[in-house]
Amino acid sequence: MKRRAILVLIGSVAALLLAISVRQVPVSAQTPPPPSPTATDPFGGVITTRTPEPTATPGLIQQQVEEMVEAVGVAGRTFLGLSVIDWTNLLISLVYVVAGYLLGTGLIRYLLPLLVARTRTEFDERLLEAVGPDVRRFFVILALHLATDRLLFVSANAKTLLADAYFVVGLVLALRIAFKGIEQADDWAQQRMTVDGRGAGVERATTLVTRMARVLTVGLALIVLLAHFGINVSALTAALGLGGLAFTFAAQDTIADAMAGIIILVDRPFRVGDRVEIKGAGTWGDVIDIGLRSTRILTRDYRVIILPNSIVGNSQVMNYSYPDPRVRSETDLCVGYDSDLEEVRRLIIDTIETVEGVLDYRPVDALYVEMAPSGILFRARWWITSYQETRRNLDQVHTALQAAFDQAGIPFAPRIQSVKLRADADTVRRVSAVFRRPAGEGPGGAGND
Repeated sequence: MKRRAILVLIGSVAALLLAISVRQVPVSAQTPPPPSPTATDPFGGVITTRTPEPTATPGLIQQQVEEMVEAVGVAGRTFLGLSVIDWTNLLISLVYVVAGYLLGTGLIRYLLPLLVARTRTEFDERLLEAVGPDVRRFFVILALHLATDRLLFVSANAKTLLADAYFVVGLVLALRIAFKGIEQADDWAQQRMTVDGRGAGVERATTLVTRMARVLTVGLALIVLLAHFGINVSALTAALGLGGLAFTFAAQDTIADAMAGIIILVDRPFRVGDRVEIKGAGTWGDVIDIGLRSTRILTRDYRVIILPNSIVGNSQVMNYSYPDPRVRSETDLCVGYDSDLEEVRRLIIDTIETVEGVLDYRPVDALYVEMAPSGILFRARWWITSYQETRRNLDQVHTALQAAFDQAGIPFAPRIQSVKLRADADTVRRVSAVFRRPAGEGPGGAGND
């Protein structure tokens, strides 16, 4: 219904412009009246006077028709006000129209299907099926224009009127073809994204792009239509350009967010329900909505953070849910240098394997990663079923390891921290004097109460 309404609007504007052009076409047979004072035309700089179509020059076919009619001897006969030559040229013009119809039919039934069959996608086949009838009508309109233009008995004013009508009909057909192409592209893109598993949430982006394409198409059609009927569109185009530039500068942040939102919806780095971490924003949580301007994230303490899409698009995003919710956890523990390495390694692996939630088909690792000052540093790594169980699973693993090491009699090595103080010689003497001072003696040498 929207497409029909737009086409009706274009046709109404074209009819109005056609009426204006008919009123402006001068009659060449009339003698120009003497100059007289006239009112100033407020549209003089906007609407320019159009000249009628020039009289067609007899071509080779017309000359051969005239020679044939004169040879037969019927050149002076008339029927319904037209000579035999005019009737013959009219029949030839009808042949032009039939040839245009056959050419359009052959193009959409034979030539284009051969080219389409060589491609791998179904988009061009569906597009050809949708726009085929309009392409054939376009060829018929073009043939009508050529057939009318070659007729010598049609006046210049009538040719101008018919040429305008053909132009309007051809423009409407071109607009229909463009709309159908945009619609088929929209449907094909949504189907492809649905097959790839990215269909959810992409409808907003495709709908926005489709509407923008339709608006641009209608705007271009109106500009072409106004220019054809002699209406100066330079000032309108300049005004629209300046207005668009001012709007772009005023809403550059919003436009940046909208463009980033379209890219996020199409590229799909995360989906609604995924747990993500936005490095640039310093936040993480579950995605609850992806809009054209912002993305909403629900944190673990049930607070909603609204991030502009431009910040999300310019930040590093870590997705904990895609492509798989399983995640690997790890922890470090330190034992003394007198411990049996293989016993400690086996104790770590056996203990973690018994913890609930640890995947049994993924290996548990116990790696000797560092000779720390306090002892031997082991790093244990294992896989769990979901990222949502990370902290709870760490609590269970730490509790199990503590109990297992206590039962085995293997103590954890204490963490040792070395502190180095740098001071000059005078500071060292004063600190030494303080430590050498007898107990109970204050800084001034007297006893403290």
